Amino acid sequence: MEVRIGAPPRRGPGPAIVLMYHRGGFDDFTTLAVDRLVEGGYVVAVPDIYHRSPRDLPIPERKAFLKDAEIVADVEATVAELGKRADVDVDRLVVMGHCMGGRMTLLVAGSVPRFCGAVVYYGGGAMKAWGEGPSPFEKMRHILCPVIGFFGNEDKNPSPQDVDEIDAELARHGVKHEFHRYDGVGHGFQNPTHDTALERAAAEDGWKKTFTFLRKVTPA
Repeated sequence: MEVRIGAPPRRGPGPAIVLMYHRGGFDDFTTLAVDRLVEGGYVVAVPDIYHRSPRDLPIPERKAFLKDAEIVADVEATVAELGKRADVDVDRLVVMGHCMGGRMTLLVAGSVPRFCGAVVYYGGGAMKAWGEGPSPFEKMRHILCPVIGFFGNEDKNPSPQDVDEIDAELARHGVKHEFHRYDGVGHGFQNPTHDTALERAAAEDGWKKTFTFLRKVTPA
């Protein structure tokens, strides 16, 4: 499996992020997200979770081949790889993702107890398992780290009702979390191709709150 790494210049170990990409895979938006996180001082590792899919398939069609158990295994392998790096403190790891990557962030946070924080951007489909269950929604009871989430109130997947259910389930199990919801925007608002004034304002507010959260959960 390919794991793409972005790293800031630093001599000692510091925090790192496992970034779960969206349906577009290693595209311009994923590159932008990596660059912004690296500029913020974080090593970023992006596992190519499509690596088991037929390579001749268009990228958007590879999603149908993903299985939750294999995604978790890929993240565990990525964490092991990060543990070999002198510039990574494995006790200061965060998992983050957008769209289907946001769904996978919930899955991973409930499956791999190595993370000290989880950042979810408009992750839909959490109630359904890919392959054999349990679903990310069912696994949320096992999340041990704080969660921050960002959602558009015009989104259809996850809908505001879906977000309410996720919010309530996390609260039911005592998982510390904070959700931020934005009026007038739908899915994918952090991607610069969504360029209305409301979308760009939500995107920048999300980045600001993301870095505040990251600094809180990965203190020096």
